[in-house]
Amino acid sequence: MVVVNNSRVWAPVESPDGKFIYGIKADAEMHTLVRTPVERKEFKQILDSLNNYRSYVVTEKGIYFISRPDPARGYSIRFLELATGNIKTIAELGKQPCGDWFTVSPDSRWALYAQTDQAGSDLMLVENFH
Repeated sequence: MVVVNNSRVWAPVESPDGKFIYGIKADAEMHTLVRTPVERKEFKQILDSLNNYRSYVVTEKGIYFISRPDPARGYSIRFLELATGNIKTIAELGKQPCGDWFTVSPDSRWALYAQTDQAGSDLMLVENFH
């Protein structure tokens, strides 16, 4: 967590044009994305449906993000077009993304995220242990 313009935010990111700072509201369990102009001191809510505090990428045209799961479809990569405010689904992921790894290539042609396909652990018995 860092303090930006007297507000606490997680995972702050500067916009490509250098005019805004984006971050996750530190007091929100819903992972709300907020934005402030660099020269101002107040944040405006942009999105309230992020999967976690690292599941967004700011580009010149908009914000790619992994949304909280939809009960019917699961997880998806979505795009908020900043000029219009429209949100569209880019890809249905189904399974839960793993950790905080999400990025988009500079030309917006590729997205990279981690996914756990299986997890488990072994239980071991040690005989004659002293």
